[in-house]
Amino acid sequence: MSDGDQPQCESDAGPAGASVLAGSAATTQALLNLITRAHLQLRVLSYELDRRLWNDPGIVELLRSFVLRSPRAELRILVNRPQLAAQRGHRLVELARRLSSRIHIRELGEERRNLVEEFAIADEYALLHKKRHDDLETWWYPHAPLDARQQRRRFDAWWEESGPARELGELRL
Repeated sequence: MSDGDQPQCESDAGPAGASVLAGSAATTQALLNLITRAHLQLRVLSYELDRRLWNDPGIVELLRSFVLRSPRAELRILVNRPQLAAQRGHRLVELARRLSSRIHIRELGEERRNLVEEFAIADEYALLHKKRHDDLETWWYPHAPLDARQQRRRFDAWWEESGPARELGELRL
């Protein structure tokens, strides 16, 4: 069987309207779009808060605007390897320290450390998903409430199992 004959996983197909993005510029644009669509909740699972995305001044400013737009707005971030994000200054981490009642960062529990996927969910509606944190391809689902809701349930279960990301809370200027 050649590579072209191998069956795809069902999750690889994605719902109608999903796009596969290549490269960090396309992923950054989709992330900006996802944040803009969010009204009350953003959920992020990240391996290390990739600086190309999460340290971008435009993204950080949009996240700041999102959490300040409504008293009910909330950003929750689960990080698999927070020590990698803590090695140098990080704009999103500093914003989270300043707006700690709106932006919450936790470290993924030890039993989940084998997870390598990353995703961001806006209000159980839109979803940005990488199967591996180091992939160049990102799946963008601008309207996928069923997929977004399923990922949010997984995220919320992991959130309950996780603890504070101490390395990120102790960063100093």
